[in-house]
Amino acid sequence: MNPKTNQLILIFIFSSLFLQCGTTKPSEYEDFLTRLKNDESYIQFFSTEKSCITITTEEYFQARKKFFLAVSKEKEEPDDAIESFMEFSREKSILNEGCEDKWEKVLTVLSYELYANMPIFEYSASNINEYRDIVFAKYPNKKLSLDLFIPQEPVMEPIPCIVAIHGGGWVVNRRIWFEPFAKYLASKGLAAVTIDYRKLPGVEIMDIIHDSKAAVRWVRANAEKYGINPNSIGAIGASAGGHLVTLLGTTPNDPKLEGSGGNNQVSSAVQAVVGIATPAFNLEKESRLNKMLGVSKNELKVISPYENIDGKSAPLFLIHGTEDKIVPAHNSQDLYDKYLAVGAHVELTWIEGEGHGFYEGNDRAIKMATEFFIKQFSMEK
Repeated sequence: MNPKTNQLILIFIFSSLFLQCGTTKPSEYEDFLTRLKNDESYIQFFSTEKSCITITTEEYFQARKKFFLAVSKEKEEPDDAIESFMEFSREKSILNEGCEDKWEKVLTVLSYELYANMPIFEYSASNINEYRDIVFAKYPNKKLSLDLFIPQEPVMEPIPCIVAIHGGGWVVNRRIWFEPFAKYLASKGLAAVTIDYRKLPGVEIMDIIHDSKAAVRWVRANAEKYGINPNSIGAIGASAGGHLVTLLGTTPNDPKLEGSGGNNQVSSAVQAVVGIATPAFNLEKESRLNKMLGVSKNELKVISPYENIDGKSAPLFLIHGTEDKIVPAHNSQDLYDKYLAVGAHVELTWIEGEGHGFYEGNDRAIKMATEFFIKQFSMEK
């Protein structure tokens, strides 16, 4: 091999290495930092760090990096990562006086906004079209996104659409958690969206309600674009999501609850609701709920599905485990009884012997819900 050939080979090797280095993907840590910086106006981590942390050493930055990576990989609630970093902050005495609660709050908001999360169960479908990361609401410090799933062969046109709202105590989970519900609905001929919403403790409960209303308005405002029937919009939610969707069904177009997320020229009313393990907010039985949510009793009445039920409330299907200790079964019973009392359409199915999370890891709840929506929207073949 002559010297010129050797030289060409070396040039080729170094060029390849250079190109590989130039196209290296960001590390998990760099990706997490980018996401965090992009959401700084909402999470306010760096500004809080600047005001609360007395000294930033190499040891601190290593502990912070460990915390970030733990959060980025966590599929369940990242409470252990939060507590570990809080413990480090206490042990090293690096928190300014009076900052502990503020620091813990910002770590909680950061973690619940950016942790990996996971679907409620595995479900795949090949007969649907997916539209990802669509912004549906805009606020001064936060944009919210949804994913839209459209059947390739709809049973009817225009297509009814279901807004799927995840649970998690108004604190945890993201839209990916409810994605299997949306995909299942789309595979059966309905359009469906999964949404993110702002969460406690970063915002107030009223802000979360505004987000759910904004999602319905987005669907209605964009119905023609995606072949959706603006007069056939349903909603499904579990636990905290059950509260949000049932409130959608009992408070159509209440100006106190609409918020300013966008598309306020259209209605946020829904035409059918499925609530799974749904909190009723019956004020006679929930004496401490207002303190937990940080609202007055008068404000609690405004955001209570139970207190807002009337004869015009959207048709409701309730599914509840008889052994639920987190949201006791009387919640669905109370909603059911009041619906009957005012003459509104309601159905209730008990899951015998099951607790709060009976709908996780399986498709039985979404199967029952889909049948209800198909009947309500007259989609039977």
